[in-house]
Amino acid sequence: MDYKISGKVAIVGGSSKGLGKACAVALAKEGVNIVLCARNSDDLQKAKKDIEVHGVEVLALSVDMSSAEDNRRIVKETMAKFGKIDILVNNSGGPAPGSFDELSMNDFDEAYNSVLKYNIRMIKYCLPHMEESGWGRIVNIASISVKEPSPTMVLSNIFRSAVVSFAKSISRDLIRKGITINNVCPGYFRTDRITQLMEKEASDENVSVQEYEDSVIASFPHKRFMSPSELGDMVCYLCSSQARSVTGTTIQIDGGMMKGLL
Repeated sequence: MDYKISGKVAIVGGSSKGLGKACAVALAKEGVNIVLCARNSDDLQKAKKDIEVHGVEVLALSVDMSSAEDNRRIVKETMAKFGKIDILVNNSGGPAPGSFDELSMNDFDEAYNSVLKYNIRMIKYCLPHMEESGWGRIVNIASISVKEPSPTMVLSNIFRSAVVSFAKSISRDLIRKGITINNVCPGYFRTDRITQLMEKEASDENVSVQEYEDSVIASFPHKRFMSPSELGDMVCYLCSSQARSVTGTTIQIDGGMMKGLL
């Protein structure tokens, strides 16, 4: 299917590896020019080379997504190189895991800045350019914790849920301007983040990481970790012309893990 987004320009957060990179690759395969944003310059350059093979232009920016100054720089450099911003994929590293008792007030401040405030700033800075062209797609990468909160992921529960609420709050106004905004909630994908979380849980339960991983996979309806490309494909559809009426939604990609109706 031709998604009719060839030649568009997408800013993708946290895109040097993992889910962010998968989103960038999926968009690049559709002919979208990519702005990669992440901290590690070595990983960024590797991702840039991997994505350029799809015949698109790639701008790689070494930035801290929780920095207002860097957020402004992303938009400024994107406009300087491409002259437009069509797609924004908000994706950042997850906040520190932990129960309420394990978290400090500084942990809450950092999570607010790196998850919620970053998201709001990037949307605020990109919207004028989307409004000018009368076309835009915003996709927020959230977490299944917004639908089924985990007692050991308190920060993610709070701030990713706030992202979803914010997106819904502005979606009706944006679609009048030709702009959609949606949230995608990944479940268990094979990424560095999942490895980090499993290491913590294994330590808490005093078992080996392999034992913990085996028990996790045994609980999956489809008995496997998902590939990041599966999430990338969903994000790509939400950025398509065909998805022009899909807005304000929160879509889980969880392999059937969630048991609730919504």
